[in-house]
Amino acid sequence: MMNDYQKIENALGSLLAVLADSFTESEFNEVKEFIDAGEYGIALETLIDIIEEESKTISKEALLLAKKAGECMDMDSNTIEKRVSRYVKKTG
Repeated sequence: MMNDYQKIENALGSLLAVLADSFTESEFNEVKEFIDAGEYGIALETLIDIIEEESKTISKEALLLAKKAGECMDMDSNTIEKRVSRYVKKTG
């Protein structure tokens, strides 16, 4: 069975992969370094800060992955949704 850290790492890894096209190399690497160091909360916070500060357009999938990663870490997924949902690309 997967432990919590693996779940969190997988969720953050998937999230970062989905955002790879939207993030610059340095933004991507900054978040990845926190993930690699096991600083998952800081990684997610940094990722959300980048989305907000740079007004990144993200996919619905990215929003769901951010919430999932947050839930794995017992973070409030509603707060995460509030912070990033306005950046989700409007479809249609």
